[in-house]
Amino acid sequence: MQVQHVGYRIRGFYRVAGLGHLGEMTPKDAQHRLKILRFFEKHGLEATVDAFGVSRRTLYRWKKTFKEGGGNPAALTAQSSAPKRKRRPRTEPRLVAEMRRLRRLYPNLGKEKLHVLLAPWCRAHGIPLPSVSTLGRIIARAPDKMRQSPARLDARGRPKPIKRSRKPRKPKGVTTTALQCLAVDTIERVRDGLKRYLVTFIDPASAFALAVALPSKATRHTQAA
Repeated sequence: MQVQHVGYRIRGFYRVAGLGHLGEMTPKDAQHRLKILRFFEKHGLEATVDAFGVSRRTLYRWKKTFKEGGGNPAALTAQSSAPKRKRRPRTEPRLVAEMRRLRRLYPNLGKEKLHVLLAPWCRAHGIPLPSVSTLGRIIARAPDKMRQSPARLDARGRPKPIKRSRKPRKPKGVTTTALQCLAVDTIERVRDGLKRYLVTFIDPASAFALAVALPSKATRHTQAA
C-alpha cells in the first residue's frame, strides 16, 4: 500500500505545514505571554505595565527568549519554578527505629495499624505522632521499605527453599547469520473505525527492518508477511 502526501515534492511545504500547527500546540501560558509582547510592541512599556501588571524586566526577558527561540511561541512556555535545593524531610531516628521494630514483630504491618500502635509509644517518649500518610512516606523513603520477607513453611513447619523460574531469554554471545533470527513486535492502531496491526521485523545481524500492516495478529497473516 502506497501513501502519497498532498505536498509531495513541493519545496518548503512540510516546513510551512509544521508552522501552521504551532498555534494549536502552544500552551495557554505561552499564548498569553505572546499576546502581552504584541501589546508591548504596539502600545509601549507604560501601557503594558498598567494593563497586565508585568514588570519591565520580565517583558524584556520574554522578548529575549522569544527572539532566541526563533520566533517560536512555544519558547515562552513557563519553566519549572521548583527550587534547586529542596528541603529534606527530617524524621526522629527513634521513631524510625520503633517503626522497624514493629514491622519486624508484625511483618509488613500497614500504616493504619502502625499508627494505632505508635500512639502510646509517642506519648510516652514525648514525640509528636505523625499522620497515617506521613508514616507511609517514611516507609517509602526507607531503602528496604522496612519490608520483611517471611519464609515459606511446609506441612511440618520447616522453611521451604524459594524456587524462582528463570525467564527464557536469548543467551549472550550467540552469533546468527542474516535472516536467521528475527525480532518481532506488534503495534495496534485504530483510525476511522478501522483496526490494523503493525508488525515490525528486525534482523539483529544485518540491521534489516520491515513493517507490515495486517488485519489481525493471527499466525497465518504473520507467516504470509
